[in-house]
Amino acid sequence: MKKLYAIVDIETTGGTAARDKITEIAIVHHDGERITDKYSTLVNPERSIPYHIIGLTGITNDMVANAPKFYEVAKEIIEWTEGRIFVAHNVNFDYGFLKEEFKSLGYTFTRSTLDTVRLSRLAFPGHKSYSLSNLILRFDLTVKDRHRALDDAWATAQIFTMIMESGAYEGTVNNFIAMGIRASNLPQGITLQDILGLPESHGVYYFRNNEGTLIYVGKSKNIKSRIAQHFTDHTAKSTKIRQSTHTLDYVETGNELAALIRESIEIRSLNPLYNKAQRNASYPYVLIIDEKGIKPTMKLIKTKDAAPDQRKIKYFTHKKLGEIYLNSKVNELAIRFSEIDEEEDRGNNSLLNMWLGLQEVTEEVSAEILKSTFHKFISQISLWFDEDFLLIAEGRSAEEKCIFMIHNGQFYGYEYLDETAQISNVENMKDHIKQVLYHPEMDLIIHHFIKKNPGKFKLIKF
Repeated sequence: MKKLYAIVDIETTGGTAARDKITEIAIVHHDGERITDKYSTLVNPERSIPYHIIGLTGITNDMVANAPKFYEVAKEIIEWTEGRIFVAHNVNFDYGFLKEEFKSLGYTFTRSTLDTVRLSRLAFPGHKSYSLSNLILRFDLTVKDRHRALDDAWATAQIFTMIMESGAYEGTVNNFIAMGIRASNLPQGITLQDILGLPESHGVYYFRNNEGTLIYVGKSKNIKSRIAQHFTDHTAKSTKIRQSTHTLDYVETGNELAALIRESIEIRSLNPLYNKAQRNASYPYVLIIDEKGIKPTMKLIKTKDAAPDQRKIKYFTHKKLGEIYLNSKVNELAIRFSEIDEEEDRGNNSLLNMWLGLQEVTEEVSAEILKSTFHKFISQISLWFDEDFLLIAEGRSAEEKCIFMIHNGQFYGYEYLDETAQISNVENMKDHIKQVLYHPEMDLIIHHFIKKNPGKFKLIKF
């Protein structure tokens, strides 16, 4: 069956799909050999277009004032892209915006995708830049209005024609087949084009079964490569995941730390079927608080044996590391009790002896002092960080940064902010960051990332 393509270009109020809106969309139909039809419309974004965007696109607020709103053209967009592979220059930008717009309407927009940036690199090697502007100049294409949707989509379609004539697209398919990825080996509901259309960037991906139930969440520095690996591995776990998967989705994160943090959040909040064993294997030992009896204590146990409601202090990759840490903290706490005994001149009624189990806890006041001192100590040692700071990493586009916040000694949350408008000062950045459901593992992730990646981020203390 002959493949059909919908070549798409959009103009927007800014560069972030979760915040900005579409102002114009164009769709050019292509049958793999030539252009067959076209569609375009302005879209009322229901907000003001920034001045610098007007200067770039030429689309003014007056031009979109009486244009249809997105929900009024949504059906046409579905019909113009249905049954076709979604093609764009930097496809994740256009596809990401459309997914967000449809998401706001309660509809899941899903298409197989192809990126003409990546295909151009394969078809026309040796160029410094593969931006649409440079390719237009390189091939001497006639474009009347750059940064208008129809003209850019038309230019992309002409480049796509040359790509198809070069054999680069077919060669990419053959490369995947050479890796062992054949259409017959893919899960039902997933095509080779779905894999080809995945981004080669940092992100988190999701596998669902035929009932729509989430079965696996993963992260990678290269989403396409990692998902392809799932479908070529022959381990028992990979086989189970492959046999159960019916659909896949992904979220680009822009940097490795955001992928690690998002994966941790998603696994704990969504509880995918095939992630439980993996999480326990990553940090097999955990230091917990045991509240049984008259005095609380610290215990090192296997992560898989920890109850959901038990307070977890720190996770460890090896049992020996946990034991060393536990012994050092027990000694520190013993010194703390000894100091209180000395300050209060407690004599024979020693908190230290009660803590060590050498003397019964007989007085109510002693029990309260034991508990309050213990919990204050635990609050202090639970912190990976002894100062507050913002960690600034790369965002999902050149126009944004990803900001992580450590507050009161532990991870607070993260957010993507516009590089020019929203990261002008520390207080502004802090105000935008939303708190996440905290878990101690997140501090460990950030601690290890900082240690392993010096120079890949900026720290601002506050």
